Amino acid sequence: MIALSATDVRTCEACWIAPVAAARYTPAGRDLLCEECAEGDYPRRVDLFPPYGVYGLTPRKVTADGRHGSGHPRLPPDPGPQLPTPPPTPSPPGTPPV
Repeated sequence: MIALSATDVRTCEACWIAPVAAARYTPAGRDLLCEECAEGDYPRRVDLFPPYGVYGLTPRKVTADGRHGSGHPRLPPDPGPQLPTPPPTPSPPGTPPV
């Protein structure tokens, strides 16, 4: 069994299901893995970006001022159908919506 600190995860960083049973040391740091993922040499699913403490945040996603993305918010690629005109009348109180 490996020694875990109070801030270490207790669930495998590759499968996020099994408890930690092994540690793999890489140039980027220590990976805490279950026995099956360690034997299969599976990669971690997320990385902790130390300055922000955010899972999955990579340097490419962060701008020079530390913000994500740039510009004004944009609509999704498919915003869905238009709302009906005129809007439907609300159902009377106490009845299910129609």
